Amino acid sequence: MDILYRGVVYNCSGYAQIRHLFLQLSRKGHRVRSIPFNTKDYVKLLYEEELKSLENVELKKPYISIASGIAPQLTIDPEASYNIAYSMFETTEIPDRWMDFYNQFNEIWVPSSFCKKAFSRTCLKCCVQVIPLGIDEKLYSNDVEKKQNDIFTFLSIGQWIDRKGWDLLIQAYTSEFMGESNVRLCIKTYNDFKTNEEMIREYLCTDIKNSTYMPRIMIKNQKVDEQHMPMFYQEADCFVLPSRGEALGLPYIESMCSGIPVITTNFGGQTDFTNEENSYVIKVKTLKHLSERLCKINSGYSNLWFAEPDIKDVRKIMRHVFENRDEIKQKGIKAKQDILENYTWEKIACLAEKRLIEINKNLGVSQCQEKA
Repeated sequence: MDILYRGVVYNCSGYAQIRHLFLQLSRKGHRVRSIPFNTKDYVKLLYEEELKSLENVELKKPYISIASGIAPQLTIDPEASYNIAYSMFETTEIPDRWMDFYNQFNEIWVPSSFCKKAFSRTCLKCCVQVIPLGIDEKLYSNDVEKKQNDIFTFLSIGQWIDRKGWDLLIQAYTSEFMGESNVRLCIKTYNDFKTNEEMIREYLCTDIKNSTYMPRIMIKNQKVDEQHMPMFYQEADCFVLPSRGEALGLPYIESMCSGIPVITTNFGGQTDFTNEENSYVIKVKTLKHLSERLCKINSGYSNLWFAEPDIKDVRKIMRHVFENRDEIKQKGIKAKQDILENYTWEKIACLAEKRLIEINKNLGVSQCQEKA
């Protein structure tokens, strides 16, 4: 098959992770050409030479075009025989004003059943298929012996925005573990505009925000090359992110593949692979609109519904995992098994390949009918 991919490639965003799918399709013998967007926001990636080589592949017609991004970023390829948009969203439905963008396409691919529900609107004309994002198991599933440490480490990774639930996490952690010296919270994020202390104090409870007290929270506030990301999980005992909405939640997958159990909200794309057997699930208190500040960052969020995780449940679960080390190790083993069974890039590529073969077959039938 001949496949053209247009989208973000050379950064650490969720959309950029789709590069692994097209690498796998190329390795399976398909002609894949990549046209990368936003090459300025760069981190050092694995398989860079192989990725660069995809930019020079010559395609033959007919070919299938796959473009990734949110609706306003998407355009069809008029030369392609079939146009697919790979897109995602973190709430219960997509904005009405985006429909015209999506309806240009023959088909939409989304990373989770949660997203499929959000996209499956009566005014959306094209079909929606679930093709998840995956994990490089060679990078994350290495059985590295964890260093013995008397300090219990909660790890959290994500963009520094309200949707991720940083206020809930920091307030739950400081309220539950204030004064305890054998526990810490480590956060990997990236924010150009604030110091680490400013980021923490922004979300502290009112009674301690203006005090001299500083909780034991360590923030790694910088971009990290792809090959170095697994070291964060290797140092952790439990991953926690009380997110208000995720299209899929790649850090959950990375943690679980590393054998580290996760504390996650019972809402969002991660519910496809997290459950009570392999994870710790936070109750949703209610659904509500996001803050005005976040809606300014992404106007698509305005007036849409997100989860509000129960902060009391966050505290309760964090305390439980802290006091039950043997239990969380067993959860981590189960989590790793489940991810390796369903979410490696090789398995995702087989799923995508099957769908592309179906499309090509149908296109062949249509072309034969036109000639007749």
